[in-house]
Amino acid sequence: YQVFLGHLVQKTKAIHDLEKQLMKELRDNKQEKLFVDIERPLSIVLAQMEIAGVKVDTAKLEEMQSNFKERLAEIEADIYSEAGEEFNINSPKQLGHILFEKLKLPVIKKTKTGYSTAVSVLEKLRGMAPIIDNILAYRKLSKLQSTYIEGLLKVVFPEDSKVHTRY
Repeated sequence: YQVFLGHLVQKTKAIHDLEKQLMKELRDNKQEKLFVDIERPLSIVLAQMEIAGVKVDTAKLEEMQSNFKERLAEIEADIYSEAGEEFNINSPKQLGHILFEKLKLPVIKKTKTGYSTAVSVLEKLRGMAPIIDNILAYRKLSKLQSTYIEGLLKVVFPEDSKVHTRY
């Protein structure tokens, strides 16, 4: 809660320091009614949402993290098998070499630095080689793992198992 309370203290001080100037600007721009009728009541609701937080089932997220990790390892093994070698799947340069030079798939688009391996390009290559479906699946699962599962687990407050967003 220390970080959260520190954030609230900073907000309160900034509001206090700017109140007179901002209220004058609102009056000058004929926006005082908007502030009083909509903005201020909304800020109370948002503050209540920040304080209440959103309960997160960390045990379920950790279980999903483990399952995703296993599935990613399986897909990675399939990709390496289909490529005939191990390489960095997340490297566009290495992936481009495998797809367009080694496996001789048609080049859809080039970039300044080499072959494009963007999702739009891979979607056009779908059905030409099994490795494409596996790369797309790997990317999707990897994105879910890093952005949502690992991302959420990093911001859960251990004291209450909640995520306290800032609006």
